[in-house]
Amino acid sequence: MFDRFATAFDASGTVGEWARVEAAATARRLAAMVVLLDRAYAADGSADREQWYLDNWGAVAAEIGAEQNITQGAASHQLLIATALRDRLPEVAALFADGLVSYRVVSAITARTALVRDRDAQRAVDRAFAEVLTDWAPMSEDKLNNAIDAIVAEHDPHGVYRTKLTAKGRNIQFDYDGSGMATMFGTLLATHGKALEKRLNVLAHTVCPGDPRTVEQRRADAVHSITHALDYLPCLCGSDDCPGPKTPPTGNAVVYVVVNEDTLDDTSDAAAAQDAALDGDPERLFDKPLSEITTWDELGGNTGADGSDDSHADAEGELADAAPDDESPIAEPDANHVAADDTCGSGGPAAHANHESPATRPGAIIGGPFLPGALARRFALTAKVRKVCHPGDAPPEPRYTPSRRLAEFVRCRDLTCRFPGCSQPATEADIDHTIAWPIGPTCASNLKCLCRRHHLLKTFWGGPNGWGDRQLPDGTIIWTSPHGRTYVTEPGSKLLFPSLYTPTAPVTVTAEQAERARAQHNPGLLMPRRQRTRAQDRAQRVTADRRLNEAEAQAGAPGY
Repeated sequence: MFDRFATAFDASGTVGEWARVEAAATARRLAAMVVLLDRAYAADGSADREQWYLDNWGAVAAEIGAEQNITQGAASHQLLIATALRDRLPEVAALFADGLVSYRVVSAITARTALVRDRDAQRAVDRAFAEVLTDWAPMSEDKLNNAIDAIVAEHDPHGVYRTKLTAKGRNIQFDYDGSGMATMFGTLLATHGKALEKRLNVLAHTVCPGDPRTVEQRRADAVHSITHALDYLPCLCGSDDCPGPKTPPTGNAVVYVVVNEDTLDDTSDAAAAQDAALDGDPERLFDKPLSEITTWDELGGNTGADGSDDSHADAEGELADAAPDDESPIAEPDANHVAADDTCGSGGPAAHANHESPATRPGAIIGGPFLPGALARRFALTAKVRKVCHPGDAPPEPRYTPSRRLAEFVRCRDLTCRFPGCSQPATEADIDHTIAWPIGPTCASNLKCLCRRHHLLKTFWGGPNGWGDRQLPDGTIIWTSPHGRTYVTEPGSKLLFPSLYTPTAPVTVTAEQAERARAQHNPGLLMPRRQRTRAQDRAQRVTADRRLNEAEAQAGAPGY
């Protein structure tokens, strides 16, 4: 594997030498970000744009994210580090540029010195770090943070980063590992944690003795009951005489899942084996341990070249009610919910007969991970399932707002926001006309999902000298940045649901019409505005944190 790298460049240096090259290159990458930011601030009208919802900083972060194919949040974090090195820590920045300090250490220093606001204290802290950094031995994260805090405390005791002394750090986070499961972890107030523990135990024991799940599994499933304000856990024993509650929960929280239609076929032997394993060892869902799975075929992702029809299941946890208005991204089940061997809608590709081999094909939560076939079938038991119809060569719709059917197809085809590096779910995004209406038609080849932030970016930072986009009939988007760089994004359905990636009727707008629409990209619209600029918000947070430190010092808190 590594032999091909040796042929691409001279790899004769040591690991340490290349680490210094990497650090120096990273320093230059961050410096280039600051250049982009300075250009934005120097542009005409930049002062007024500081109170835009998508301000100068946000626009620059979007361009940095597109260039590196990372989220705008990650790009904004890098830009914070870059500006901190330039404005507060120039001597540390010089060591970084020489490759003498790693990005990990620099990132920790910039974060844990953010509360130092006095200019003399900033210079003293910067000088102190420059004197000791090259002599520091490798440290764990905790030791590194303690060493940084010690230097800050010496020059500005109220500027030490002290979140561990307060409840500010409490949080709940979710991690999706790709197995169809989610890991929830976080920090609560002790009293809230104990109450939650007791509530889960109570709900786990509301089922009958025939429920196939373990106590631990029932405790995990009880979280779903809590989200719907239920005082019971639905029983899964399957018995008609079950004395326990079996009514599935309903509510307002909607989870959208896209699956291949044949995945929902539970009549095959493969499906039966997977379903039997679902309440036992999760790794029995596959032919080998999850840690050893390396290809999509092993996950059941061999969708084949024929591209069968796709189904769209949405659930409130596991059950959803469709929105009543025609502009809703989700439609009520209707007469077009056809059997597997029928044709879906006008001009749509024919679905193919169910067969056993693709029964394990996974589905995908829109904006989230994929779901193994067994989990998708379990999910669909109490979900509203509807056919997603490919528009084929259908003509454009004669209005600005796409129909429910068309909007649903676009969201399932895209799965996420289509801006480079953005992973915002399509269900939380706007549907944007690539070529602005009314010049651009309302059809699948001219519609895509953009989160509100990137929709505003295209609308207010677009035009002849800003961001531009071009859409191909298969949904591929070609973006052009204000500096002429191009980025290509493909629909999220390409891998798991290839039938949704099939080209639709092309847009018949001429190049001249498209250019005229781009020149008139923002007719009479107003950017939402902030009450305070981003810089004012940051200054307020710093002031609030320093005030907490001062209060703890006066109260004689540990560390003072």
